[in-house]
Amino acid sequence: MKVKINAEPKENEPLKIDCYKISFQLSDDIEVAKKLSESDMKNLLDDIVAVLGYKPIMEKFNCTIEEAQEIKKKIDRNSDCKDCDLKLKECYRCCNVCESPLERDLLKALVKSDIEVELQLRINKDNTVCHFPEPVDSEKILTIPDFYLESDNKKICIYTDGHTYHERTEYQAVRDRSIDRELQNLGYVVLRFTTSEIRNGLPKVIKDIKKAIGIVEENACDVSPNNAEITEGTCIRCGAKISYDLRKPLCDDCYKTWAQFGNMDYTERYCIKCGKECYSTSYGSPLCKLCI
Repeated sequence: MKVKINAEPKENEPLKIDCYKISFQLSDDIEVAKKLSESDMKNLLDDIVAVLGYKPIMEKFNCTIEEAQEIKKKIDRNSDCKDCDLKLKECYRCCNVCESPLERDLLKALVKSDIEVELQLRINKDNTVCHFPEPVDSEKILTIPDFYLESDNKKICIYTDGHTYHERTEYQAVRDRSIDRELQNLGYVVLRFTTSEIRNGLPKVIKDIKKAIGIVEENACDVSPNNAEITEGTCIRCGAKISYDLRKPLCDDCYKTWAQFGNMDYTERYCIKCGKECYSTSYGSPLCKLCI
């Protein structure tokens, strides 16, 4: 059955609409038509929206019919949505803002952990920002982190990388490090998590983010006996075991990467001495606050 809706102009004022004609083509030679006022059309639209299940979504998220349609489509097709604890709470951001399944998984975990984040913040090269869904200016944009949050004077950008460190092409690695360097120069902390980390270790990812924003107390560093010499340390970037030398706090691979970008004092992830994640060390200062 075909349905047609036409706007019919007023007889003496062709630029103004008099009514709407809705036609139902029941068969090749049978058509049923009815004229409706604008008020009738609005009531009909409300009924259609309610019957299709879009109304509660539109009311909850103050979104358009098209956005509600996309949300309902994903809810109906995605088995993970059926028993989701955040159903009709975070559906708009999960379905219409997140750009990948990785982002959706991390968003739900962050919300359940009471970590408030902004999605798709636009950070420009001059450190100005704008917010989703504002258009992106290709001439000005520096980066769009998947998640952004602020805590205790920290500005943190979180990326869900769809590739592991070893899977990245040279171009991707150089681009990511260049963006990281620019963000750090502007005062941001950068956290990147791979597909494997999110898929197989989401609780640890959340723990790392909590540590970065300081909402989880750090455990005291392991204290060595007074007279014991420390011989084993931790690479402050990747966490690999290395010889303990405050002058060489990176493993060979991480040092090569670090040296490619001007030997700058980037914020790193681990303490060389206790090996704990702290996101406050650097090549020139490889000890966390508790180990200094």
